[in-house]
Amino acid sequence: MAKISAGVYMAVEQHVLVFRQMKGHLSKVPIKKPVLLAHFCIAQYMPFSSVTQRSLHHALSENDIPLPSEAAVASLMSAYDSLSIFPDVAPALESLAKSSSVMPVVFSNGTQQMVGDSVHSSPDLSPFSNVFSDMVTVDEVRKFKPHPDVYYHLANKVGKSKEQMADIWLVSGNPFDIVGAKAVGMKACWVDREGQGWSDRLAEGNVGVPDFVGKDLGEILEVILKTPETGE
Repeated sequence: MAKISAGVYMAVEQHVLVFRQMKGHLSKVPIKKPVLLAHFCIAQYMPFSSVTQRSLHHALSENDIPLPSEAAVASLMSAYDSLSIFPDVAPALESLAKSSSVMPVVFSNGTQQMVGDSVHSSPDLSPFSNVFSDMVTVDEVRKFKPHPDVYYHLANKVGKSKEQMADIWLVSGNPFDIVGAKAVGMKACWVDREGQGWSDRLAEGNVGVPDFVGKDLGEILEVILKTPETGE
């Protein structure tokens, strides 16, 4: 059976990039990631699209910038449909398209519509949309990563049981996602494009560190392809 690679190719950091790519004063707003992650830590679920919009309003208010019109917010949100990708993504997806041993899956905190629109409408990513076997989001679970149920939901979607979590590799640039995956027994690779090394201390022991740290997706994919399968 093929190894499952759940890659978060459009990570949470890109929500920040969208805001900063806007023209005018919006590009100068120092948006902080903890604002975007605040709803992950409370017992209230709302779609990630709503979390993103609220984060925008919060950041503008915090910086004494007048709130934009609803039309401006809608225009900003539509920017997700044309997100650019990191330079290492296209070559990695080309390699995945030729591999029969890995089943690539998009795994995201975003809504099914947000992720689907990005994958199918982004000029950079849409040419590779058929590489992905599935797009798994948290819509059905109504919880966000790093909650364990989200990762078990992924396993169920790709035909794996809780006892087979080690058959699934998570690839992410988000430390909280790495720790969440490791906590349920998945393998995890952290993309360290800035070369700063792993320094997160969210959890102790083996759960608190990735199985591999790579400078780009190509390096990580090479490790995944060389790792023997553990399941039947």
